[in-house]
Amino acid sequence: MKSLFLAAAATMIALPALAQTYSIGTNPQGSSAYATGAAVAKVAKDVLNLRARVVPQGGPVVTLPLVDKGRLDFSIAVSVVTAFAHRGAAMFKGKPQKDVRVVAVLRTLRLGIFVAKDSGIDSVADLKGVRLSSGFAKQRIQGLFWRALLNMADLTFKDVKGVPAPNGVRGVDDFMGGKVDAAMFSITSGKMRQALASRGFRYISLPDDPAAVKKLQAIAPGSVVEKISPSPAFAGVTGPTNIMAAPFIITANAKVSDGLVYDLVKAMAANKKMMVAAFKGMSGFNPDKMYVDIGVPYHPGAMRYYRETGQTK
Repeated sequence: MKSLFLAAAATMIALPALAQTYSIGTNPQGSSAYATGAAVAKVAKDVLNLRARVVPQGGPVVTLPLVDKGRLDFSIAVSVVTAFAHRGAAMFKGKPQKDVRVVAVLRTLRLGIFVAKDSGIDSVADLKGVRLSSGFAKQRIQGLFWRALLNMADLTFKDVKGVPAPNGVRGVDDFMGGKVDAAMFSITSGKMRQALASRGFRYISLPDDPAAVKKLQAIAPGSVVEKISPSPAFAGVTGPTNIMAAPFIITANAKVSDGLVYDLVKAMAANKKMMVAAFKGMSGFNPDKMYVDIGVPYHPGAMRYYRETGQTK
């Protein structure tokens, strides 16, 4: 009888663990971050039989503090924001997020400034005086990226006509509705395909001289100017175009099980085709380059995998 009781008790204790749902915080639906989170969730569900749920929020400025507090297990974020969070700088000034750990580099976030085809706006400098989304109360990183891009031409938000928007998705909607003259968003997102079908646009090619790049990095450290060419993954790119790029990563709370994180990293590395099928933007995912030192600690479970595969010592 005692052994039966102990077995039943053990089962009762194990059931909540089996039923646990792992949360992945992302930007709002329609963003590439949301689609990336969905691709990771698919691997977690189909390969590891885990319950994984994508939780759309206001982006990493919102989700990283939730990860730090353990209210979210994982988050999709950009390296720039994660570095600020770890240091307690910029939008996290005085509030370092010490329990956030990097799990893996998933792909590269590529951001482009786009305008109407007949706008006459051909450079960052031409944005002076035009209508741009501003504020970004629920996605402050969008405002930071805009400030970095404007800084390439020695411009600030004081040099443009700000149109308040809560996040980048609204900025794209306002562009499609004719409320702003230029917008900036992830080139590989579903939202950009929607914009292309709705109104059409063309991208501004960013300056790539050392001085301009230095001005970009002064506000968005870790970002680079990258030249891209037409690709099925890049909606609206019709020729060689300079865009802003930064590593797109998945983070986890430091207390998430080492074994779980190890298994997830290993499963993602072995199932790129599954993630690409879920989101074409994952075509740039490189299983051999999931570790990149961005100055933020990696999760021990992830480090175990990277040491085993020789990505780091």
